[in-house]
Amino acid sequence: MKYVLYSILVVIIAMSIVSCREKKSTKLSESTKKEVKLSKFAKNYPDFNPQHLKEALQSQLQKDSILQSLYITNTFTPIWVHDTLDTQGLRELSGILENSREHGLPVNYFPIDYITSLMDSIDSGIYSHDLDILYQKMTDLELVSTRSAIKYITGMNYGFTDPKILYKKDYDIYTARPDSIFFINLYANLQKNPIKPVLSSTPNDLVYNKILDEYRNLESKKNIVLSKITTSKTYKIGDKSSDISEIARRLILTGEYKPDSIETDSLHQTLDKNLLAAVNTFRRKNSYPEEDEVGKITIDALNRPLEYYQDKLRANMERYRWRRTKSKHDKHIEVNVAPAILFASQKDSLPLITRVCVGSVTNKTPLLESDISYLNLNPIWNVPTSIAQKEVAVLQKKDPTYIKRNNMKLYKGGKEVDVESINWKEVNPSKFAYTIRQNSGERNALGLIKFMFNNAFSIYLHDTPSKAAFSRKNRAVSHGCVRVQKPFDLAFFCMSAISNDLYKDRLYYSIDKLPISSEGKKLAKENKLKKLPDILNPKDKISLFIDYYTAYMYPDDNGTLYYADDVYEYDSVILNALDMEVAKKSKPI
Repeated sequence: MKYVLYSILVVIIAMSIVSCREKKSTKLSESTKKEVKLSKFAKNYPDFNPQHLKEALQSQLQKDSILQSLYITNTFTPIWVHDTLDTQGLRELSGILENSREHGLPVNYFPIDYITSLMDSIDSGIYSHDLDILYQKMTDLELVSTRSAIKYITGMNYGFTDPKILYKKDYDIYTARPDSIFFINLYANLQKNPIKPVLSSTPNDLVYNKILDEYRNLESKKNIVLSKITTSKTYKIGDKSSDISEIARRLILTGEYKPDSIETDSLHQTLDKNLLAAVNTFRRKNSYPEEDEVGKITIDALNRPLEYYQDKLRANMERYRWRRTKSKHDKHIEVNVAPAILFASQKDSLPLITRVCVGSVTNKTPLLESDISYLNLNPIWNVPTSIAQKEVAVLQKKDPTYIKRNNMKLYKGGKEVDVESINWKEVNPSKFAYTIRQNSGERNALGLIKFMFNNAFSIYLHDTPSKAAFSRKNRAVSHGCVRVQKPFDLAFFCMSAISNDLYKDRLYYSIDKLPISSEGKKLAKENKLKKLPDILNPKDKISLFIDYYTAYMYPDDNGTLYYADDVYEYDSVILNALDMEVAKKSKPI
């Protein structure tokens, strides 16, 4: 009997303990046996049902086939707005999107304010009496956050704009675009940890990081006010003026000038060698020729606000986010149209750097990719119809000796026509129907060598008899082709697999120039130096890009960032496209 009473007492005590546990408002952790407090979200919304949120999300995604494929693999489980509302993750995302301005994107490019306001309103508990509205707000917050994350990641990987749309017919470089594999991996990574793929998506190459650092540096100085230099004078070594102090202040700000004392009041007003050297450093960084004086062109450049450079950096960050698909060969030629410079580089060798002349604003050099096919010595120039009508025929009317003096011939129906048989006074240049061909030689517009490559624009790199243009600041002067200042150095670069001193002598001899080496001179004197054929085929593959960057670095340089004038106004095209993306938004993405 005692045993029975004892058993009943044990059962009653056990039931009392279970009952007490069930009445508590906290749960016991299975691992630590410590009380775990309810989250703020759970306290605000005690009747929240995660399944109802999934259903609301699924219903909303019926209108969005792109995002539907992300969530359907996870049975429509939210990424950001779980039953505890991931405010930490959302605020971290908002912070990253806010910092996108450092990457050149305009303010409000992402709906940061909308994300924050939704998050704060949900977090405040104001929807506790209407859970249908809560589910709708949480769905909105979930989807706008996910779309923003995807847009950021995709843009950082591939660019936020498409160069083929921006540059239209003048762009023939293939750039990568996001494909299905990219999105499959992106969706999987977002489900694992939504912040990690956002953080890891920013470009990490040397030039991009240099531009990013410089943008941040200028941003920290943008509130510094400097007086405008209004003089129209030209200053030389030894000249004194208060303007010279202002020049020094600007060069201190931009980093080219580092005097013994940086106190502005102690800056002397004399242009000395050190200050002139700093001015020339500034010129080099802005793709201007060095000089021994400081005149209007340089002072105008010094007067530019820091925003001028920040806009360049913004545009070029976008350019460096575009990912070319064509690989560079071991031998590579890069023409940068904006500063009109050519870089020819090869692994384990010093790069060849030379000035070029590029197409004028009305005859832009197209941006393209290709491989060098062959070199043509002593080229013949078949004058394009537009040039024949707009230039040659007009000049011939003014000067009847023009065509003959320039070693040109006329053809019609494939047969040569005597220039003197035409009454040039009656010729209408716009209807000029003759074919013009300029024979090879020193006066040929293509010079003594041209570099051929497949392209849709019928352009090429070539020598030129007009050397004076290479000393100009603005070298956008051609009809579209690229004129090379050092064409023979470029030829030796292309032919280096078989090139030696004697080969170089043979090339010079082939274009009626004197050999350089003693052996070449001896063979030429003995009539034993053989000329090369007019068509030269490099043994190495040589990749070529003709592109456009107004903020750039030299290969194998010490990390200096250089700027170029936006001769084709392509920077504006990019910045306007980014700004329009903000302006056209009537509601959050």
